Amino acid sequence: MIERRLIGSALFCLFFLGGMAQEQRYNGYPSREGNIDIKENFADPPKGYGNIPFYWWNGDSLNRERLQEQLQILSEASTDGFSVSYIHSHPLVDVKLNSNGYGGFGKADPGTPGFFTDRWWETWNWFSGKCADAGVGLGLGLDDYVLGWTKNGYYVDEIWNDTRFANYQGRLRLEQYVVKPSAILNIQLPQKTISVIAYPDKIDLTDKISDNRLTWKSPSAKEQRVYIVYTQPSCELHPDYGKRLVNVYFNRFEEKLDTHGRKGMNFFFQDELHYDLSMHSWAEDMPEEFMKRKGYSILPYLPALFENIGDITPKIRLDYAEVVTHLSEERYFKPIFDWHNERGLIYGCDNNGRGLEPLQYLDYFRMISWFTAPGNDAPAKGSSFRQTKVSSSITHLYQRPRTWLEAFHSMGWDSNGEWLTSQLEHHMIAGGNLLCLHGLYYSTHGGWWEWAPPCFHFRMPYWPHMKKWLKYAERLSFLLSQGVHVCDIAVLYPTESMQAYPDANPDVMWNVTDQLSEVGLDYDYIDFHSLQKAEIENGSLSVSGEKYKVLILPDTKALHHETLLKIFEFYQRGGIVIATGSLPKATSKSGENNADVERILNEIFKSSTKSGKGMFEEDNKKIPELISRLIVPDFKVSTEKGKVLHRKIGVRDVYMIMNIEKGSELFFRSKGKVERWDAKNATIVSQPILRQTDEGSWIKFDGEYNVAQLIVFSPGIPTYENESSEKWFVSNTQQVEGDWNIEIIPTMNNKWGDFRLPAIDELIGPEAREFTYYYSPVSTKYQSTPVFPADSPTGVFGYAPYMETVTLDQSVDLHAYLLENNFQTDWKPYCFSWQYGVFDNPGGQGYHGLKGKVDNRMLILDQGGHQLFKTYVCIAKSGKYRIEQEGENADFLYLDGKLIQDKVVTLKKGLHRLLIAYANTPKGSYVLAEKKSYSVDDRKRGSVVFYKENYPEMKANSPFDSLVATKWYKTEYVPYSIIPSTNGMWLYQFTTAPGTYTMEFIVKGRVNQLWIDGKEVPLKEISVESGKYLLTVKHPNKGVSTIVVSAKPEIGYEGPAFFVEPVKFNCGMGTVSLGNWSDFGALKFFSGGIRYTKEIHFDSDKFGQKVELDLGIVDATCEVNINGDFVDVLMNSPFKLDVTKFLKPGSNKIEVLVYSTLSNHYQTIPSAYRGEPHAGLIGPVKLIGWNMK
Repeated sequence: MIERRLIGSALFCLFFLGGMAQEQRYNGYPSREGNIDIKENFADPPKGYGNIPFYWWNGDSLNRERLQEQLQILSEASTDGFSVSYIHSHPLVDVKLNSNGYGGFGKADPGTPGFFTDRWWETWNWFSGKCADAGVGLGLGLDDYVLGWTKNGYYVDEIWNDTRFANYQGRLRLEQYVVKPSAILNIQLPQKTISVIAYPDKIDLTDKISDNRLTWKSPSAKEQRVYIVYTQPSCELHPDYGKRLVNVYFNRFEEKLDTHGRKGMNFFFQDELHYDLSMHSWAEDMPEEFMKRKGYSILPYLPALFENIGDITPKIRLDYAEVVTHLSEERYFKPIFDWHNERGLIYGCDNNGRGLEPLQYLDYFRMISWFTAPGNDAPAKGSSFRQTKVSSSITHLYQRPRTWLEAFHSMGWDSNGEWLTSQLEHHMIAGGNLLCLHGLYYSTHGGWWEWAPPCFHFRMPYWPHMKKWLKYAERLSFLLSQGVHVCDIAVLYPTESMQAYPDANPDVMWNVTDQLSEVGLDYDYIDFHSLQKAEIENGSLSVSGEKYKVLILPDTKALHHETLLKIFEFYQRGGIVIATGSLPKATSKSGENNADVERILNEIFKSSTKSGKGMFEEDNKKIPELISRLIVPDFKVSTEKGKVLHRKIGVRDVYMIMNIEKGSELFFRSKGKVERWDAKNATIVSQPILRQTDEGSWIKFDGEYNVAQLIVFSPGIPTYENESSEKWFVSNTQQVEGDWNIEIIPTMNNKWGDFRLPAIDELIGPEAREFTYYYSPVSTKYQSTPVFPADSPTGVFGYAPYMETVTLDQSVDLHAYLLENNFQTDWKPYCFSWQYGVFDNPGGQGYHGLKGKVDNRMLILDQGGHQLFKTYVCIAKSGKYRIEQEGENADFLYLDGKLIQDKVVTLKKGLHRLLIAYANTPKGSYVLAEKKSYSVDDRKRGSVVFYKENYPEMKANSPFDSLVATKWYKTEYVPYSIIPSTNGMWLYQFTTAPGTYTMEFIVKGRVNQLWIDGKEVPLKEISVESGKYLLTVKHPNKGVSTIVVSAKPEIGYEGPAFFVEPVKFNCGMGTVSLGNWSDFGALKFFSGGIRYTKEIHFDSDKFGQKVELDLGIVDATCEVNINGDFVDVLMNSPFKLDVTKFLKPGSNKIEVLVYSTLSNHYQTIPSAYRGEPHAGLIGPVKLIGWNMK
């Protein structure tokens, strides 16, 4: 057995060197012995328990000023370090980058400066030192996601390209031949053949080989199967693999960093480890190693690793898997673990399988134990509760410091405090205790860069409240990391069964543990290594501080014989063993049909004279109830539903509980003084109990179902709740009705271009981005506000109906149709933007969201027929013009009714009718919301663009440019227009935000008239300069106003393209009713804050002893002030507060500051993750009076 002691695992220490920088040694290591004062440190935990986010260094070039600014912001917000990450490309989208091959899911995007270049190391060294500086004391590590994949050109390839590793024989392969009785087999053997054997007679054919050729006549009277096992290169079990990896990767950080930079080093992360370990892994010294460890030769039995060769098969597979596991630990995992452990560093992971696949890396449980912070990701889809329970079980049984929780990618830009809090508590109660928020982006590149969003940090409008949430998470992490975990139940993880039998699965185990979780029966998954080393004390399995009273064997088909003997010993000494699904039919003693195995199983599960309690329960749904009868549970709920986590910290017992119905009675198998610790506000209050006996304590749960509570038992005398005492009852309810005054508070600072490009140091406030429009063929001065037709289209700024389109059935003779030159068909507008292409159809982005790419091909060919597009080419000066096509070439191009076949045409000044025809386009579809994790748009596309003949060739824009656009944008392309005349005008209608007092807009063309709520504004009151209009509203409307504009756009800027940018509003005090602010004019696209204010009359005589303010629904977060006094910040429901001490008789001023998500802002950005815009004080709002009776 390998020595796995954690250096300093019981220590909790922080070192400050020279007063200048904080070293990371043991930062975030808890005290297993509980010798830290958790009460004293509860409000402000020591360093190491805050958020350690993935910090994605892509999207823009790294800038030290920007990094420093972000570091300062985050260091003040319960963030204790970073794990820097990089993304990978998509081979079907980033074709050129991946053309010479790639590893994993695609070549890495190395960022700028490219990682591991000299400039990158200089930046890393500088930033690591800044992280370590006094007053900050953060750790900096690298997430090896994409960097650690072979064939991507980084440090792993240094190893695999070394001939010592590249040629290392590490993979088994099998060929087999059926040989009839007396038949002759004469074949050339594969290179590197290591075993040739015939079954079922187990005939070693080695002596029948000459010059790598097998010649053998079967002497048997029965059919034989000849197995030829040979090897191929793969270096996973190379004796120096782990040591070499440490040298080419981890040691380089110590070599490249100076003394100051090294002080910030911590929080390295292993992400989706590509380490192909399986039952077919091999080592060149395997025959010797196997003989040494198992006492027999593996060579005759290698066929058992591929298929059944008889009763001995399960034994061979179990023995072999164990040897492979030990070799991989010694040669790969342990050297890496030791490097971190000896330095007291946190080394986390989220590896393939995430615990749901026990045979990932052949023995997932064991391999993940070689991280100082075992962990997993927790994406938006699915709860990942099972995965986190596996990770925390590994932490408990291998005494690792922390359980890493990669949270919560792919939730979308509409992720609010409600979802965040529920997910955090959900995973903390499963044992996660190191929060790593997946989304911290160095840049969002104008809103067009993301990686499984959102970014939960400083860009989120609710960041001022998020800082409190992060403090809450830090307190939970600190508290739930200390001491040791307590539970009664160990559930055997099915590694052995699945190693022995390829058709075995963990389904029964998941069914059992899901039920245990729901009824408040906590458990650990236990692997056979831990079970074998367990001591048996007082009828419990004692291992790594855990003491299990019950062992569950879920559908256990095979065991190591040592495991079975330990189970038997546990049973004999009074333990409880419950089996369901299947009983073991094989062990590593001899395989199947072993009499000793049958005897032991019969004694445990069928004997009438029982030492302990052994039961086989066919219906696994009955197991929770069975356990509750057999033992006094550590926790129990009268309504039978609830979740629990229990940690013993010194003399205290800390329980986290959640998902419990209000009014339930709760039993805890703990005694003493009881308190309720509120990690959100760092308050501690006495928790009265109903009763206390030798078994434990009962309390009445008065919390909310969706809110977790911390119940803490300490030595001392409890306070009792008198059941006959007076109870609270609702004495009065007052609805807070009517409109609220509002103040709009912008939060999106665009200094670095995070929300829009180009970057400009301003806060983005309410804007009109959407316009109803129509074309009037007559240019006239209106005497009153124009009335818009009911079917008037709506579009986003910058987009326009530059063409019209129709699709003909494929049965139509397209050539004949075009020759008729009679297009009396129902043409429909076709809109696009020269900058962004077709709205919500940006083209393939790759994995996990936008990557700053815009497809240059604006004509999407997915209608399943002949697609026709028509428009007018607007020539400003006669001459020769070049026709650029990209993507699919048009089958027919007609200009003024003439077929064009040349790339260069001569055109006179004026409008020229253009017809573009694509024949037989395929039928396709594209739904933006479905393009989240995998954004590939393989629909056929084309584009037809006119330039002066000698205009330079266009170059594609880089995702790192200061703009996001097609390559046509900002060039001198010839404009298109669907209007054959220049005599008409365009009319536009849009709405303001409440309280608008100025509006500013930039247009291409001329405004003729403008109306506000039906009243025309004289043009002399509007300031105009270079297409920029600024209007100060003389009589601001506290509500939403409707603006109508008649205008003469420049050619090529018709429709909403007339507005180059959104219309910007400055707003004073406004009024709104309760509800989704997205429904109130331009607030549809506003992400930020709104302060709601209302004066109410409070009659204290009618409300009794306690008054509660119930805000109803709030999205996303809120902060409440009453009469100028701060009450609290609320991140999640119920949005209720005790406001008794804040109210006064008579008039009271209620202020509710609500911050939104970024979803509203993203509605005009084609992110599949943008979600539905929903924000504000939704309500209903009421005051509730309570009295005692």
